[in-house]
Amino acid sequence: MSLIKRMIMKYLSYFVFTILLTTTLFGQVVTSDPAFATQYDSIVVFFDATKGDSGLMGYTGDVWAHTGVITNYSTGPGDWKHVIAPWNVNLPKAKLTRIAPDYYKLVIGYPRVYYNVTDPAEEILKLAFVFRNSNGTVTGRGAGHADIFLDLYQPGLTAVVLTPEIDLSLGDPKRAPIFADQDDTIRVEATAATIGTEIDSLKLLVNNSLVAQVASDTLVYDFLTANWGTGYQELTVVGRDTAGITDSTMFYILINTPVVQAPVPAGVLDGINYPGSTSVTLCLFAPYKKFVYVIGDFSDWKVEPQYYMKKDATNPDSVRYWLTIDGLTAGEEYAFQYFVDGEIRVADPYTDKVLDSWNDSFIPGNIYPNLKSYPQGKTHEIVSVLQTGQTPFTWVYSDTFTHPEKKDLIIYEMLVRDFLAKHDFTTLKDTLDYFEKLGVNAIELMPISEFEGNSSWGYNPSFYFAPDKYYGPKNTLKQFVDECHRRGIAVIMDMVLNHAYGQCPLVRLYWDEQNSRPAANNPWFNQVSPNPVFSFGFDFNHQSPATQAFVDRVNRYWMTEYKIDGYRFDFTKGFTNTPGDGWAYDPQRIAILKRMADKVWE
Repeated sequence: MSLIKRMIMKYLSYFVFTILLTTTLFGQVVTSDPAFATQYDSIVVFFDATKGDSGLMGYTGDVWAHTGVITNYSTGPGDWKHVIAPWNVNLPKAKLTRIAPDYYKLVIGYPRVYYNVTDPAEEILKLAFVFRNSNGTVTGRGAGHADIFLDLYQPGLTAVVLTPEIDLSLGDPKRAPIFADQDDTIRVEATAATIGTEIDSLKLLVNNSLVAQVASDTLVYDFLTANWGTGYQELTVVGRDTAGITDSTMFYILINTPVVQAPVPAGVLDGINYPGSTSVTLCLFAPYKKFVYVIGDFSDWKVEPQYYMKKDATNPDSVRYWLTIDGLTAGEEYAFQYFVDGEIRVADPYTDKVLDSWNDSFIPGNIYPNLKSYPQGKTHEIVSVLQTGQTPFTWVYSDTFTHPEKKDLIIYEMLVRDFLAKHDFTTLKDTLDYFEKLGVNAIELMPISEFEGNSSWGYNPSFYFAPDKYYGPKNTLKQFVDECHRRGIAVIMDMVLNHAYGQCPLVRLYWDEQNSRPAANNPWFNQVSPNPVFSFGFDFNHQSPATQAFVDRVNRYWMTEYKIDGYRFDFTKGFTNTPGDGWAYDPQRIAILKRMADKVWE
């Protein structure tokens, strides 16, 4: 081949690769210039708001980057280093430039300067981002509301999988496989990033068998799932340079079997059920979903076929996924999530305890001793906790307590963290002499179920069956209630059932990413509140049978599990779908409240 012909072929090869690479990279949430940047390059980052969770898609205001880095000193993907500013601080250098609708750029320049990384031994491995509006109420994240990462490369050769979009941030590729059905075609596109070297070959292996090989830096292969069995298929991209040095990237495609159709066992309720001291039956109400896996400590957070949930479909609007897990250790806490449709990691809505990768670190050990650690680096989002073989709490006074007549109530309303510097139920129990001296015979606790953050009034609820850990373990709440009852003091709970916030699993399971609101098929929530004047969080649809069943479970739970004597329901003007500000007479709202009250008084 002549020199001119070789030069033309090399140019055409580069041109085709550039088109392929650009097309593929524009399918990612963030890209960079240069495409394969190192920590020593001057970098421009591009953000596509239509990708990931699309939370900023269509947003027209200013957009800022909350950003830091993952370095060799990080313990996992959640351990950001050198964050340039707190969440609500808007630095000029973190403001993005809109270059087209839903498309932005952020000039980083030299990362070690931008992020002030001065330790020569500290290497920047990834840039980490969450994009947001000026006050952080609207965000753009990765798929499943995950953090966004941009890999930085080392000199030499790096095998890169362009499609499908894989997640290797969780330590084991089985924690984030690519899900497929038995008749799917998955386009695999790979390249080799070369810095200071040249490519020799690029290969694709499936289950250690060679299926494709090219003598260039671009490989494209259609993986036909029908040609392979169900279960895990291991795919490995191997790049080799002209010096004989290789690099590989491995990921898994998990080909699902058809979901087993089976009725939910008798007596099993939505949530966490304990049929024995070493077993649990999990049940998730999830109409319109295709499949669900349980992931957790028992699987080392890997997606495993034995934790593929069965399906009970009464009708399209009433579908439950359930699974019994045996062989657990009695008394041991297990963290877990539901992995829904391979996209949404969500905690059990009925859990009585959650773990939060961020907020738990600010709960003092003397408030919540021996708090179980979040599984850092193995999953993301809030996780639920189950525990078989729990020792039942011994109630001494509450089972025989007779509450004061309503006309005789002298109520003290209290925000625990405001009333006590130590903000825990144990210390609160020790202050009851004070209330007796005041003549108080009822204490109304402002919201104490899990809410977003730690320091809050509690009117931003997320998990309705879990006492907020910032106030201490659940049994200390029971001890407080029992001691109140010993002294003739009733306990009233401020309950927020008008709305929930974005961490609530009922919100997250059915979410309209494009419009940043509950999806149209959400069983529990209105897409938009009918009240244009007073609206908080995301509005429960109190006419929905799913919401009514959930509300009744919540109210019954606190009265039976914690012996709560009564409720103050927050913002009952919102318990309606009648448009307006809620001030006028509303028969619909009255009917909803009467239905709730009748259930409470049954």
